[in-house]
Amino acid sequence: MPLHTSKTNKKTIRFQKSDPFTLGVEVELQVLSASSLNLTPLGPEILRKTPPELRPFVKPEAYQSMIEIITPVCKTLSEVEKFLREGLQTLEKIAQNEGALLLPLSLHPFSRAKEQKIWGKKRYLKIFEELQLVGRRFIAQGLHVHLGMPDKETALKVYNLLRPYLPLLLALSTSSPFYEGEKTGFHSYRSKLFEVLPLAGLPRSFGSWAEYEALVDILLRLKIISSLRDLWWDIRLKPELGTVEIRICDVPGRFRDLLALVAFIQALACFVSEKKPPPGLPHEIISFGKWQAARHGLNGSFVEPEGLKRKNFRAATKELLEKLQGPARKLGSEGALKSLPLLLEERPASFRMLALFEKGATFREIIESLREDFWS
Repeated sequence: MPLHTSKTNKKTIRFQKSDPFTLGVEVELQVLSASSLNLTPLGPEILRKTPPELRPFVKPEAYQSMIEIITPVCKTLSEVEKFLREGLQTLEKIAQNEGALLLPLSLHPFSRAKEQKIWGKKRYLKIFEELQLVGRRFIAQGLHVHLGMPDKETALKVYNLLRPYLPLLLALSTSSPFYEGEKTGFHSYRSKLFEVLPLAGLPRSFGSWAEYEALVDILLRLKIISSLRDLWWDIRLKPELGTVEIRICDVPGRFRDLLALVAFIQALACFVSEKKPPPGLPHEIISFGKWQAARHGLNGSFVEPEGLKRKNFRAATKELLEKLQGPARKLGSEGALKSLPLLLEERPASFRMLALFEKGATFREIIESLREDFWS
């Protein structure tokens, strides 16, 4: 359906070109009390104690019991690994000195969202004033991966062709099966919480850059959004950075899984950028796959876009791994990609958390176990 826009006043969205498939990785972290393992509002203290050289890459998040570490633009996955390893270890030491711990999961198992303090930035206060109870229920963390794109045409192609694979990326990262002390029945309850927010969730495809510009133009003119930052999609174009940003993933529970997932995303983007686009999948079919990933994790299934067949997430991942060896070698990330079969075998954090729960472990024991696992 065509969009009704003003041709005379419409602004062109400039795309800032980037080196192809460079990486920027954002990891959101929970801040916990070292004694109670509950969420604690010590994020501002950790930021104040962060050394000057790291400070530009550590950001506040919506709640004071969250912080985010953001890599600089990295040419290789090895640069991502080095920065995140050193940065996370530095932040862990600062947190310990403040009587806190950092937890890389997407939902805290038992903390109450309504008890958390909002970070006092004007943007966050405005958002929560609008969202009310919906916003107050949403206290979750994610993994975001930026991929550098040489031009807007490539960016749009990669954006469109990665959309059908978003359920698979979610299934490989699930780490949020509990919410406020309850077993939710989902492997990624975070993704379901996120979908109730305005302009969030699975976005549409675009037939052209002009179509994308037309949508953004009308959203801005009607003051539905104030900037592209207000589009909280599972995948989005970031013209000002020259990237495509994948935002659907939970925070993986192990550092090696995080690196393997980033390597997988990077190689997959490179792979689809060189292919002739297959027939597009209807939005409803991709949405079904996302439900499967959120509900069943790796045990679920989705529709593979090339063969248009419904496949188990594990089987689809194994098939893709064979195809991604060439792109991974070209990108220098084949080492990290080799650990993805181990992720399939040992399963994402949600499975390990649920297995412990079924054995009678307390939430405290589950958190302690996952923290021990992170650097293994």
